[in-house]
Amino acid sequence: MVQPLPIMIGYALWLIFVIAWNVTARPAPTIAALEASRERLHSLVISLGLIMIVVAPFLVVQGGFQIWINPPLLACGVLLVVAAGMALCWWAKRHLGSLWSANVTRKEGHRVVDSGPYLLVRHPIYTGFIVMYLGLAILCGSALALVGAAVITVGLWLKARVEEQFLSEKLEAAAYGAYKSRTPMLLPRMPRRPRAE
Repeated sequence: MVQPLPIMIGYALWLIFVIAWNVTARPAPTIAALEASRERLHSLVISLGLIMIVVAPFLVVQGGFQIWINPPLLACGVLLVVAAGMALCWWAKRHLGSLWSANVTRKEGHRVVDSGPYLLVRHPIYTGFIVMYLGLAILCGSALALVGAAVITVGLWLKARVEEQFLSEKLEAAAYGAYKSRTPMLLPRMPRRPRAE
């Protein structure tokens, strides 16, 4: 039997997040922007994944599309995972300040940011989105939502690659290259255990 309350809470949090995310945007003036044609592929892939994620809970509540039901304790834990993904996004956006942009752009005063969440991964906002959407998919217990989360992950990976190429061209290539060599793209490195002598 479908347990819609955790799904409704997860998607309500997501809706509040999306509205607040877009209302609070205060980017600096743009100096250079990526050509629209270079943004098209990842934008389409992410949009397709979002459609799947948004449609999935409606199909689940209608019945017949859920492949598992989360026990209440697990559902609460997954809600915390969704909230953690949102918190990582907010931390990273706030840390970037006026350098943040929804599109791939170079802002006035743009520089390599390698502190705060950007010390852990090069794209913490994308990592936060992946965690959030994977959590929503697990809450739904739907194959469509899981495929949607996977599609969004591919789209964000594609966007990260395009963004890194653009930033390497527009910022000091050596500084950005050094940052890339010491910081993983989307998944933080596990701390290494010291070797026993």
